[in-house]
Amino acid sequence: MTIELIHNRPMIAVELLRDAAGVQPPPFATATVEAVDCTQLAPVEFRADSVVVLRDAEGKAELALIVEVQNRHDARKRFSWPVYATALRARLECPTALMVICRSAGVARWCEQVINLGPSGTITPLAVQPTRIPLIIDPVKARAYPELAVLSALAHAEEPEGRAALEAMITAMDTLDEDRIKLYLNYVFDALPTVARKHLEEIVTTTSDRYERAARQYLSHWVEQGRQEGLAEGLAEGLAEGLAKGEADSILAVLDARGLEISPDTHNRIARCKDPDLLRAWVRRAAIVNSADEIFT
Repeated sequence: MTIELIHNRPMIAVELLRDAAGVQPPPFATATVEAVDCTQLAPVEFRADSVVVLRDAEGKAELALIVEVQNRHDARKRFSWPVYATALRARLECPTALMVICRSAGVARWCEQVINLGPSGTITPLAVQPTRIPLIIDPVKARAYPELAVLSALAHAEEPEGRAALEAMITAMDTLDEDRIKLYLNYVFDALPTVARKHLEEIVTTTSDRYERAARQYLSHWVEQGRQEGLAEGLAEGLAEGLAKGEADSILAVLDARGLEISPDTHNRIARCKDPDLLRAWVRRAAIVNSADEIFT
């Protein structure tokens, strides 16, 4: 989804490069998402997740920014990432940067390690983890970069400023069409932790019918899914409870048929047991014990 946000608004990549990775981009006139094919006369095709190219007013490429999303360690990337950078640099004849957006600090630390190419040099990826994504609580900035506001709201959801980031993100929705509002809200609702999700529910249901419709559609789906899961869980629990009761009744019936005295405590212990393995063991013992209490030993 992060790549979809960049495809919708390539300036997010530039903002992350500057504010999260700490690299000042060169002067440019346009930022566009361009072909992600990083093959350069090679037998294997290499495709980056996204490539944003900064060009001057005459269309000359000033910087090619390769954007990758990485969720886990993958040793093969340390061989393919240099291909992305060098092949794109040769094709566009401009400087290149490799920025990797990571879901955790541990993965980011792995990604930003220097890649040794051999005696000829090195390549160092720029790793961006959630804590490095800029916090956006200013509505003006959020409206200018709504996709970045989405990333900010997710990255800082559990911080003290989390609610303010969510409010700024909702303000930024004024600049979007209905389809993107629905897409982004669903994405955020799915990814937020429980407390932050409740905050967002409160915000969207008190802000505007426009957001409320999109949120209601998501919430109704979420509630229905929860209802179905709850129903299935309830049926399973009911079946297990019914089977346990049947086993317990069988134990009591065997003990009674053998003329063994069943104390109230023994009766209650058998009747309340829900452990199927234990109940099956008691059924077998009920046929051979000399007293009802012996089934427990």
